Amino acid sequence: MKIEGTKINLRSFELQDAKYLQEIRQDFTGLKCFAGSPLPSNMESEREWIANMYPHNERKTIFFAIIDKQTGKFQGYCTARNINYINRNAEVGIILHKNARGKGLFKDISFTFYNYLFSEINLHKLYSFVITTNEIAIETDKKIGFSVEGNIKEQIYQDGIYKDVYFVSLYKSDFHKKYNRFIFNKD
Repeated sequence: MKIEGTKINLRSFELQDAKYLQEIRQDFTGLKCFAGSPLPSNMESEREWIANMYPHNERKTIFFAIIDKQTGKFQGYCTARNINYINRNAEVGIILHKNARGKGLFKDISFTFYNYLFSEINLHKLYSFVITTNEIAIETDKKIGFSVEGNIKEQIYQDGIYKDVYFVSLYKSDFHKKYNRFIFNKD
């Protein structure tokens, strides 16, 4: 499966992506911005993770590899997890390889992925958790259309202390209003 953006394509993971996943997971400094406390991995565990990505056709999580259209290189991955098809919501995340950061890809990745989730999967709400000290992520999420719904105290343990996170969300109706000129399938 492939979904086309302007600068990137989203595609299903392939076993050769394990090398890049291992590089992402070894970038402890970068991962701390996104996920709290990273854990070590090796090539075999990454291949196993890819091979078992969708156990028994369970669709509570969706993963896409992010590929640069010009170079064909792996740029990171995006995920929707804890998908609730009754309440039509999911937790989303985008993790970029260190070589992909600062290239201006985030908005295209976000738009392409979120449009897929709203238009094809028919989700109503996307949400995420952002460490309150990660000002770049907070500003970027706001530019995409997310809004802060709350502050969760001492949610992430990192560097020997507990850190607060913001609960941020993006609703389908707000996404469509913001990106109306780019979206052809509207509710």
